[in-house]
Amino acid sequence: MRVKPVPVPAAGFSRIAVLRLSSLGDVILAQPVMRALGRAFPDAHLAFWTKEEFGDVMRFDPAVSSVRRLEKDARRLEDVVSMGAELEACDLIVDLHGNVRTRLLAFRQKAPVLRAPSHRLTRARWVHARWSRPRPAPSALARYAATLRPIGVEVEGTPRVAAGPEAEAWAAGWLAPWGPRRAPVALCPGARHFTKRWPESHWLALHDRLRQAGRPLLYFSLEAERQALPALAARVEADAEARWCREPLPRMAALMSRCAAAVSSDSGLMHLAAARGLRVAAMFGSTAPELGFAPAGEGHAVLCRREGCQPCTLHGRERCPRGHFRCMVELRPETVLDAVERIATASGA
Repeated sequence: MRVKPVPVPAAGFSRIAVLRLSSLGDVILAQPVMRALGRAFPDAHLAFWTKEEFGDVMRFDPAVSSVRRLEKDARRLEDVVSMGAELEACDLIVDLHGNVRTRLLAFRQKAPVLRAPSHRLTRARWVHARWSRPRPAPSALARYAATLRPIGVEVEGTPRVAAGPEAEAWAAGWLAPWGPRRAPVALCPGARHFTKRWPESHWLALHDRLRQAGRPLLYFSLEAERQALPALAARVEADAEARWCREPLPRMAALMSRCAAAVSSDSGLMHLAAARGLRVAAMFGSTAPELGFAPAGEGHAVLCRREGCQPCTLHGRERCPRGHFRCMVELRPETVLDAVERIATASGA
């Protein structure tokens, strides 16, 4: 598709706002866009707009001048309309989200607005018309990169999330009692939607097999997700070679970079692990990598059974619509174990 150029001021843009309000994975995948804008316009004030719970993703990035966090109690549409006044000084707005809120923020602004292509039709065909054999949807990285083509800026590389010095020091201290040992495997059992979650019995089996192979284990999740896995939480609590991290995002990121590899469902932490340099064994249930959200970078193991009914949704469901949940139940622990050993060995760990 032909790209219509947007004029770039002779001195370059001076105030740029990039909008990506949610979710965690999407915010992480926006990082190369920030890096590209920082290289192209080093003197510009580069602001990133997102929900407050995701602000730490960009907080320590050297390309980012400021992070505008949308507080949880100020997200009504009328609040967003009033926030739009803060964008009046911008001479470029990059909307990587394209939802109602970001469109309201950019409405009637004088600055040119660049929007990421959505490819909604392609993704909808994967969910609702697989028989039509659609091509895989472009990755989120590719869609975001296309947003900057009208101003002639090339986006390169994959996300690299910085954790900040406090989190790095905390991670070193948190692991110090363990002493010297093999690098642990990072395990991320949580996901917002049920149909993205691997069964707890499978996590228990994987835990035991990784421990038999002599690998220490680090689990990462929200506290609510840990409480939803009581048998696994008890297994970790009783294992001196396993620990569970429910810390804020920068601390999780700092710990992840000390791991050998990661295992995760299709979740934000999957993208965080990849953005901290880990190879990931990524498990897809009701979604599929063809929707464009596989972990960014090389060397990952994407595990998807590609059942006839998969993907059944773009974002996840609260139950399997057919009742069998084969996409996750039949993804066996031994398959995941083989993938973890393969990517950990390839990483030299």
